[in-house]
Amino acid sequence: MKEYELDFPKAAAAIAACTPAPGHKALVKALQQLPSLEHIKLATTRGEEGGSYLTSRGVYGPHGARLHDDHEAWLRQEVEADQGDVRTTFYRLKDKGYKLTKRHLASLYLTVDQGGDQANFLQLEVWREQERMDCNLFQDWAAPSNTDDLVREAGGYGLPEVECVPVAPARYSLRRAVDVSRFVQVVEQLDEAGRAKLRGRVYALTDAEGKEERRTHAQLDPDFDRFPCKVRRLFADWDASSAGRSGQRLCDHWVMEFHDWTDPQTGERDAGLVPKWTFGHKLAEVNARKGELHAFYGKLQTLDRRVKVPFGWYFYMLHGNRVNDSAGRRVLKAAEDGLIVLPEHDYQVLRAWRQRPYGF
Repeated sequence: MKEYELDFPKAAAAIAACTPAPGHKALVKALQQLPSLEHIKLATTRGEEGGSYLTSRGVYGPHGARLHDDHEAWLRQEVEADQGDVRTTFYRLKDKGYKLTKRHLASLYLTVDQGGDQANFLQLEVWREQERMDCNLFQDWAAPSNTDDLVREAGGYGLPEVECVPVAPARYSLRRAVDVSRFVQVVEQLDEAGRAKLRGRVYALTDAEGKEERRTHAQLDPDFDRFPCKVRRLFADWDASSAGRSGQRLCDHWVMEFHDWTDPQTGERDAGLVPKWTFGHKLAEVNARKGELHAFYGKLQTLDRRVKVPFGWYFYMLHGNRVNDSAGRRVLKAAEDGLIVLPEHDYQVLRAWRQRPYGF
């Protein structure tokens, strides 16, 4: 378990005990009965139409009995039973009526706002899993040459839709619970370690005449150490801008997709996040390269009104495909030219972004 992940056995048990239903109200109510989760909210869902799924599949035999919960492990066992002869395993199982399931996933993001700093919230990600019959085992091609290929090519022809029935009731499970504030601290620590390396780095540059000159990283990129890491900037910009000043809380409008990976070769760790909006309706794209200035800026203000966050367009510019970063440059230029009125605190946020652009 990572240092920012929370051990919530009672929450995991309460989640597993709930029966999935549209709207997920029973799930939220069950979690609200637990200490520290009294104010938990369902922020958004992803994949409820079945777009995501687990790689592991259930295995059913020719007579309809469930043989294994993980087709990869099962196939490796079958190859071992054939003394490692992949071809024998392939032809022994092929066209014998074996079937594989698919575990469709929906991700539910729930948040607990703890007040203060915009990053001070808990985020629980819950999976709603629905397992259905999906396909036959193997396609009609030659036997794979090794076990890895056999496992990778296990999926065969899809079953008729009428046969793609659920094999078990839908269920919830807790994927992970994250203290977002602690995660941001971890990212900041890793970022500072990376900057420390850059501060001591010296580059040898050679010009067209072959003359060599040594330059520090700071000389080549004077602003590299001036701004906080982009993960911290996201929360700080919300606080400093009209979004935070209006009383809106970031975790009511955005959830986070976390990544944390350590290179097995070097041992170097990389962590970060990608914000995902919680707004549940379609938003029109705002093209900064088209239209008269006030019409363009009016579209940004319309976006703000729809999502109920002043200066909200700026955060959609940082991630997503609704507002391009050229919008930020056009708004800033128009404000500096006196063509539009921008609150001073929003102007400062936008100006800092222009000095050191960032996004996700």
